[in-house]
Amino acid sequence: MIRVFQVKCASEKKSEIEAHLLRKLHISKKDLFAWSIHRKSVDARHQKVLFSFTLDCQVANESRCLKQKDVQKTPDESYHPVHPGTQALANRPVVVGFGPAGMFAALTLAQAGYCPIVIERGSAIKKRKAEVEKFWQTGKLNPECNVQFGQGGAGAFSDGKLTTRSKDARCRKVLEEFITFGAKEEILIDQHPHVGTDAFVKIVENCRKAIEALGGSFYFDTKLEDIQLEDGKLQKICINGKWVDCQALIVCCGHSAKDTVFMLHKRGLAMENKRFAVGVRIEHLQTSINRFMLKDAWQDPRLIPARYQLTHTASNGKGVYTFCMCPGGYVIPSSSEVGKTVINGMSYAARDGVNANSALLVQVDENDYGFQLFDGLKYQEALEEKAYHLAGGYQACVQLAKDYIEGKPSHHFEQVQPSYALGYQFIDLNTLFSPEVNQALKEALLAYEKKIPGFVSDGAVLSAVESRSSSSIRILRQQDFQSNIQGIYPSGEGSGYAGGIMTSAIDGIRAAEKLIETFSLPQYNNRLEDQGGMTYGKKL
Repeated sequence: MIRVFQVKCASEKKSEIEAHLLRKLHISKKDLFAWSIHRKSVDARHQKVLFSFTLDCQVANESRCLKQKDVQKTPDESYHPVHPGTQALANRPVVVGFGPAGMFAALTLAQAGYCPIVIERGSAIKKRKAEVEKFWQTGKLNPECNVQFGQGGAGAFSDGKLTTRSKDARCRKVLEEFITFGAKEEILIDQHPHVGTDAFVKIVENCRKAIEALGGSFYFDTKLEDIQLEDGKLQKICINGKWVDCQALIVCCGHSAKDTVFMLHKRGLAMENKRFAVGVRIEHLQTSINRFMLKDAWQDPRLIPARYQLTHTASNGKGVYTFCMCPGGYVIPSSSEVGKTVINGMSYAARDGVNANSALLVQVDENDYGFQLFDGLKYQEALEEKAYHLAGGYQACVQLAKDYIEGKPSHHFEQVQPSYALGYQFIDLNTLFSPEVNQALKEALLAYEKKIPGFVSDGAVLSAVESRSSSSIRILRQQDFQSNIQGIYPSGEGSGYAGGIMTSAIDGIRAAEKLIETFSLPQYNNRLEDQGGMTYGKKL
């Protein structure tokens, strides 16, 4: 099998793709036994829109074809499970959190026969959706069940992007599992795959059912409150006030579970500050983005809704970049703590909202917030509290992008109306951020206006504050993925090792693999249910 890159044509018709493939390989049709699409992208940079395909092919003379340009052997992308270790495991492994990292850690353990227990401080998906919608409608926040906490993690209320720069072979496994759980097969070939928040909810629920069918157990509204150690090894965990035996714990608690992080640090887990980013959401009309990006092809149904990805290095050395761009999406209230305003972006599978939005973020480090552990976290908190007080509640702090650059308050909107559900207050965002962050944001906006005319001047609206794109803390781990405390495996975005659905899922798989390689497939003498009469969905 060979893989052929850069097969370009103006159509998605199989006959035309095959004709271009034959010409590229310089072979006749009789020498092409079979072919399939591995990846598809769109090149709309020129007057003529082209589709660029990567194809996997079976051909008659493979060695000759491998001498052609853009041709290589098709790599083995199948998933190869790891082999169990030899260390005895008396109790079922526990996974904390059921975001993307926790989902795939638990799934990997279940598929290997380890019957994991998953505890999630938030609620199961139906109750969680109700709590989130109540917050969006009334501003009444449930600190234990919200956009950050609950079945599916923060990824359940996002664009559901499945893009990653990672070359890890586990990417294929993640995508294939998503398809098994209900995603469209196109995610395997699209250059920028996404599922949307509505589809992701179904996927999360089907993943839970698959884990349960393999012997896993779930306990929602169940919080990890403490751990007990002996000679540097995990012995017990306390969940909802009850102590149970546990020697293997994968921590996928997400980047908003600060109380869990504080508890783990108090118990001796090594941690360090980590660079992160803060900023705003910028909203445009989606039709404007289509025109900006696609020029004459802006109404081509094969290409819309258009997206963008931009970066800039400011004169003060700060990196500025767009992140989690949501075509046809919405800016959403995403707070998890009372008195702190956090916003994020989301879109549904159809991506048919009026506005496009993207995070516009500035990198910050210890020079911005201090060198003591948790100074970055305190910086985040102060920014979120300031935004809350400036807006007088969970409303968004908003300003026209061009007014922000000029340092003058906005008093009305132009083409773009903000999509944030809880309303807004006009605020001069220069008063929210530090001078260094303001400088970098303004320089980036001016640079993006030059790249995409209208990016600032076409009525773009800024909303604040976007502060939870990644964790400000990294829980240190060794090559075997265990922390300095034996039996604890920090994983995912909240532990500082991922940044998005795909990388979090991959990290969850890797953590589970390391656990499997350490511990033998156990013969359990005691299930967690036997130690407290636990039943599904109830607290201890």
